Amino acid sequence: MLFFKQASASARAALLYVTVGALMIVWTAVWFFYLNNNPPEGRWVWYLCAGSLFTGLVLLVIGLGVGRLGREARQADNPVAAQPDAMVMRPSVAVTRDRVAGAGPQPVVTDTTPAVRTPSANGGAGKMF
Repeated sequence: MLFFKQASASARAALLYVTVGALMIVWTAVWFFYLNNNPPEGRWVWYLCAGSLFTGLVLLVIGLGVGRLGREARQADNPVAAQPDAMVMRPSVAVTRDRVAGAGPQPVVTDTTPAVRTPSANGGAGKMF
C-alpha cells in the first residue's frame, strides 16, 4: 500500500483501469472458451461475452492513456528553468609586438567574461555584446 500513498491520482487511476481491463479480458476469454464447449440456447449470451471483451479492451486503453497523460502533466507542472540560447566564452587576448611579428610567446588570456545572447525584436536572434 506504500505505492498508493506516494503515487499521484493519475497513476492510481491508470493502475486501476489497466488492472480491471486486463482482468476483464482474461475472464472474458475463460467465459468464451466455456461457451464454446457448452453452447448456450440463445445468441444473446455471445453478445454479452463480446461486450465484456470490448469493455475490457476499452478500459485497458483508457488506463494506458491516463498513465501517459499523467506523465505529460507532471512534466508540464515542473518546467525546466529557462536557459539562454548559447553561452559563449569570449577571451580577451593581449597581443604583444613579438606575436604580431610572428615570433615570441603565445598570447596571454586576461579575461574570460561570458557573452550571452539576448532576445531581440527580430525573431529572437540576439546580438552579442
